[in-house]
Amino acid sequence: MRRLTWLPFAVALLAFLLPFATVSCGGSRVEASGAELVLRSPPETEGSRAATIDLGELVVAYGGGLATAAFLAFAVGLVGAVRGWTLGWAALAGLVGVAALVFLKTRGGGGGPEGVAEVDARLGGVLAVIAGAAGAAVAGAVLLREERRPPLRPLTPVVAAGLLLFGYLYPSDRAPLPSFAYADSLDVRHPWEGVFWLLPVLAGILLLARREALPRRLAAFSVGVLAVVAVHLVDQLRELWEDDQVGLAPVAFLAGTVTAGVWAAATEWRGLRRPAALWLALGVVTALVALVVGPS
Repeated sequence: MRRLTWLPFAVALLAFLLPFATVSCGGSRVEASGAELVLRSPPETEGSRAATIDLGELVVAYGGGLATAAFLAFAVGLVGAVRGWTLGWAALAGLVGVAALVFLKTRGGGGGPEGVAEVDARLGGVLAVIAGAAGAAVAGAVLLREERRPPLRPLTPVVAAGLLLFGYLYPSDRAPLPSFAYADSLDVRHPWEGVFWLLPVLAGILLLARREALPRRLAAFSVGVLAVVAVHLVDQLRELWEDDQVGLAPVAFLAGTVTAGVWAAATEWRGLRRPAALWLALGVVTALVALVVGPS
């Protein structure tokens, strides 16, 4: 079964070539494929109000980030299965990809387009979810049967990574329109625009991967990145609080950022090692540069 763990992820990626969803709003209609969402290529708007409402542009702007997150997650699952990584990463990648697509479909509950438009899932979207879930299930089953079950301890980086991934993907904003997700900043045509919000997620995943023997340089770099992101998130949450628009995602994202950073710093302190000052400064500078070049 191990030799076939890559197959569901390949199917999930191929599903992006198919129609993902049909969106109808006020006499306008578009049918977007997964590839159009990922590439931010607006599909043609049809209907009586096509000349006045560019619904295709709105759809790719609204759904492109989460579709890209799902595509990248399934790609990681495929590469991990082919390259022989521990299958825990393939299982996690499949779950993340499925979560991104489910959040994309259901985000209208927070005031998104489904509140003013009708969204119907098509073959590509359904197939991607089914294949991604199958990939996660198969990888998990093989992992438990053939490999050493990954230890949960230390538990803190596991919790931190979960909070970061949830906060990054979950569209949660109490503003009327549109609902907001940090993953919305993902854009393969302009990747630098989404780097700032992606950095803490990558740091959390790397800390999770090396939690049993945390390298000193990785710990210092991660603390630098996470500190800058945490300060920016606190300022953002303060503004949202003043406008009574604080949702679940920013809170979870901040909690994951702080938890990961504190754990990395505390692990270094318990080891009685001085922080790698150069790598700490490099993490701070990297986050600040990402904040400047990308929208926040």
